[in-house]
Amino acid sequence: MEDALKDFDRRANAVRKNHARLARGYVTKINKNGLIEHQPVRIRAAGKSLRWVACLVIGLLAFKGVVLSDLGAEIYAGHLNDLSQGTAVERIGSVLMSVDPVTQLISDTITRVRA
Repeated sequence: MEDALKDFDRRANAVRKNHARLARGYVTKINKNGLIEHQPVRIRAAGKSLRWVACLVIGLLAFKGVVLSDLGAEIYAGHLNDLSQGTAVERIGSVLMSVDPVTQLISDTITRVRA
């Protein structure tokens, strides 16, 4: 009898959890058997979007470091100067592509590895 009660409690808790998820929003779909089902809407975690932003920033820093290492500081500065004289979009690009300590560190590391 105790096993049956535990099994019932487990199923009742599963129903309660499903109802709580459905209360936050659901989508109605028809499954392959033609049965109408309500499926909870997936809530996106804030961590995923934060992860994308972090990957974007790291990628931009790595790109800047590779370009700086490949062109050299003088030519890179000349290109940044040309960008800063252009349109608003080019000026924003020059600010984003300006040399910062992390970019300089990445560039120095790449230069040492190549030598």
